[in-house]
Amino acid sequence: MYEMIMDLPLFKGVGKDHISLFLEKTNIGFRNYNGGEILADIGESVRMVRFVISGEVNIIHRLEDVGVTVEERAGFGRVLGADRLFGLDTGYPYRAVAVTRTSIMEFSKEQYINLLHSDNIYMLNFFNYLSLRAQRPVDAIKRYCNGTINSRVRQLVCVLTEPGAKGVVINGSDEALAEYCDTTEEYIREWKHEIQMEMFAECDSETIRILSRGRFLGL
Repeated sequence: MYEMIMDLPLFKGVGKDHISLFLEKTNIGFRNYNGGEILADIGESVRMVRFVISGEVNIIHRLEDVGVTVEERAGFGRVLGADRLFGLDTGYPYRAVAVTRTSIMEFSKEQYINLLHSDNIYMLNFFNYLSLRAQRPVDAIKRYCNGTINSRVRQLVCVLTEPGAKGVVINGSDEALAEYCDTTEEYIREWKHEIQMEMFAECDSETIRILSRGRFLGL
């Protein structure tokens, strides 16, 4: 338990004494989900800080107006909801679905606020966590800005998915992708052929399965 908690993103750098105090003062809950069960859904209010501690989940981001979804596979350590605890919108922006049998550790927003006040290391971890997510959209816009299909799709993947994602899949017809990228279906098909030849992804008429997020983004 101690080693597992110390490996979670919001607990990096804490010692066993910190964890002992945390376990003593915090009412921690554990939930198990079978494959296919929904852990969180779009618009659902975020009231808990939640961590994936075993199994894998699909995080599904929907672009409703164009019929495109971006899915990322996440495993141990993925944090669910921490960036939506505060602010004007406190609802989940995605759907999280268990891929395999998955276990979640969770505790309430109020308990997390108390934890942040208990030691600066927790606050620093939280600031770093939020800063990374605040900076990524700006960096993506600046990096992928030439208006090509490559830029539009890479920007989408960079903003919506985490660097630690185990896999990234874009779902959508050629027509839907053409609408999103403001281009034609013919150009979308040509672009898919190019990224397959370059071994960036495996594509069919409805799916782009990115083989390596970092390589696809040129990072």
